[in-house]
Amino acid sequence: MFKFVALIPARKGSKGIKNKNLKKINGYSLVELAVRVAIKSKIFKKIILSTGSNTIIKSVSKYGIIT
Repeated sequence: MFKFVALIPARKGSKGIKNKNLKKINGYSLVELAVRVAIKSKIFKKIILSTGSNTIIKSVSKYGIIT
């Protein structure tokens, strides 16, 4: 069986939509949705979030992923 790693990039700044990774969609931020989908898929051995924002890290800390 293959072992996949998910890498979720989440930039702190954005030129188009300010703080787009923290905007809520159906009660979850864009980053949270990406993490939840990766977890739900059950195909990833590890899920890694790459970001420079402490706010983004705090918003997904409850999911127990690597930051």
